[in-house]
Amino acid sequence: MSYQLKDPLFDTLKARVRVNDLPGKLINIDTLDGGGNSTQSALLAGYLKNIRGVSTVLTKEPTEEEYGQAIRRVLRKERELPPMALQMLFSVDRADHLDRFIIPALLDGVWVVSARYVLSTLAFGVADGLEAGRLLAMNLDYPWPNLNVVLILPVEECLRRIDIRRRRSGTKRELFETGAVLERTLAAYQSLAEELPNVVLVDGTGTEKEVFPRVRQVVEERLLP
Repeated sequence: MSYQLKDPLFDTLKARVRVNDLPGKLINIDTLDGGGNSTQSALLAGYLKNIRGVSTVLTKEPTEEEYGQAIRRVLRKERELPPMALQMLFSVDRADHLDRFIIPALLDGVWVVSARYVLSTLAFGVADGLEAGRLLAMNLDYPWPNLNVVLILPVEECLRRIDIRRRRSGTKRELFETGAVLERTLAAYQSLAEELPNVVLVDGTGTEKEVFPRVRQVVEERLLP
């Protein structure tokens, strides 16, 4: 299943997406909740820095700053926000993240590996019933990654991992961590990959050591000499 993004605004705006052209490269690792993007982001940043000798920093969204903390309260269902308001909050957190961390690094020629970025807003927002064009409009002024790696896993496997993690931490599933939502989000990622630049779907099944060579290969083919 995939979404047909029949959205005139999205069709207009996608041609205006501006890929990062600063000295450093911007790489986003994206996936469903439970899909392992945090682990693969850390492995990639370590590989680039320690093996390939590329000055690299690791980051994530939502951030740990005030806007990111507000997002986390909504995700934990400690307070409610309408779907568009939540995605607007993600966009504000991203703007702050770019201003204080990502852009300065890219200007210095440092590569930035982020666990989630604009593509998450689009995929989860579309899955939540929002129009792709409105979501893209909120993020159109932000630099688009030189590479978006989307780890693709069965929803059942993501839920299994989520439940293991929740049992260990003694917490409950978060806002988007249901089978129906993740199925819609997976379909949205697959459709967005056909419409937007530099989005590569990668098999995310298996152990972290099995998945990382696939991620590394895409990065080497796309960005490294």
